[in-house]
Order: sequence, then structure tokens, then C-alpha cells
Amino acid sequence: MGEALRKEGLEELRLFPKGPKVWVLPGDSSDDIIRFFWPHAYRRPWGFSYSGAIGIEIPKLREWLRSHKAGNEGLFQSCFVNYMIANEDILGDFCVTHSDPVPDDLWAGLLRDRLDKVPTKLSNLVATYRRNREELGWLAHPEWRHPWDFLLKWCANPDPALDVPRMLPEGRIG
Repeated sequence: MGEALRKEGLEELRLFPKGPKVWVLPGDSSDDIIRFFWPHAYRRPWGFSYSGAIGIEIPKLREWLRSHKAGNEGLFQSCFVNYMIANEDILGDFCVTHSDPVPDDLWAGLLRDRLDKVPTKLSNLVATYRRNREELGWLAHPEWRHPWDFLLKWCANPDPALDVPRMLPEGRIG
């Protein structure tokens, strides 16, 4: 799969030191958003399942968190938001039996297509979220309401006094 992802223009890197390797769809130097795929490959008794997460990271937000909320990143421990591709109709079915070849070029192309749909500029990402969040797919699922609400507040005024959403001991987000 790695070679097929490279052929689609993705680059393997770590978003954080000692973090997991992800496949990033590079943009230009003025991009505000990092679009990535974090693979999870599984060998099963019957064959092979290729899953993982599609996500976005916002370096400007990460810098702000490091400057003002170091050690207190709340819900933003690994990235802004992500979702498991198993939830998608097309991407969730990357499975083959032992006797079948892995259609890695097809799978890599479908992953690239999904990452291409994510805006590369923060202003465009926010505008898409406000206008029609369905364009963002599972990245804008209601379970991610708290990170998105925070992002909207942060974009309007990146005040260091903003409370970062976090998981409370009883499981609620606060």
C-alpha cells in the first residue's frame, strides 16, 4: 500500500515527534490544513483488512495550543478531528481474502480523492463547515461538535483565555 499511496502523491511522515506515521496529502507552503490518512492494516484468518483514519490537523491551532495550553490540549491530543474510514460506504470495505490480489492502486486513489475534498485553507474549511458540513463528511459528524465550536471561537478571537474542550471523568465533553 505504501508504494500505491506514494504514486498518488501522499507522503509518509509523523505529525508529532514519537507520534504514529501518517500519509499526508501535501499542498503548497501557504496551506493552513494538513490532510492525512493514518493506516491500520489487519491480517485476519480469512484475509486482509485495510482500515485507518482520515483526519485534519491545523498547525496554527497546534502552535497556539503549545503556546497557551501546553500539557492541556484537551480533545486535540493527536489532531484537530479524524474518523475511522470503516464508517464510510466506499472506504469502509477495503478487504480481500488470501486468494485475491490487493487492489492497492484503487484503494490509494479512493483515499486520495477523499483527502482532496478537504479544503487546504482555514478560512475555506470554516466556510465549508458553516455552509454545508456534509461536504466534509465524517470530519464534521455531530460527535465532533465540540472541536468545531472551539475552532469557530478561536478563529474569531484566539484569546489565550479560551477553554479547550476536554473529556470529563464521567465521559461528557466540557
